[in-house]
Amino acid sequence: DDALVQVEIAGLMHDVGKLCVPDEIVDKPFPLTPVEYSVMERHSFETYQILRHIPGMETVAEWAAFHHETLNGRGYPFRHKAERLSLEARIVAVADVFQALAQARPYRGPQPTEDIPRILGLFVANGALDPEVVALASEDLQASWLAATQTL
Repeated sequence: DDALVQVEIAGLMHDVGKLCVPDEIVDKPFPLTPVEYSVMERHSFETYQILRHIPGMETVAEWAAFHHETLNGRGYPFRHKAERLSLEARIVAVADVFQALAQARPYRGPQPTEDIPRILGLFVANGALDPEVVALASEDLQASWLAATQTL
């Protein structure tokens, strides 16, 4: 199905904007300063800028760029609220958080697999992530974990 392929592309390309962020920020092994964090936040907007110029990728560009948007409107880069976020953008957002939890980062190791649904639940409780998408990701935890940790 074409829509599924497009969601997969959005998921794979959502961080392409990090190419515009200095490596010393992306790979920093401890917490970012407020200034560094604001630079890092730009990657979502840069993802949008890169992808929207590719013919046929305009919708994928939105889904990918919205991966840090939250249902409560406190996300970035556009501060969109739930009514502006498509199901596809919500799927990419949950996949991004799931992957961030499942994988090691320069500043911490991966979260235990069994803790991920509880942590995602905190994001739902705070109005950040879609509860139905989180429930689906948590339903088959092993398959979600494998998808989040596989390398290309």
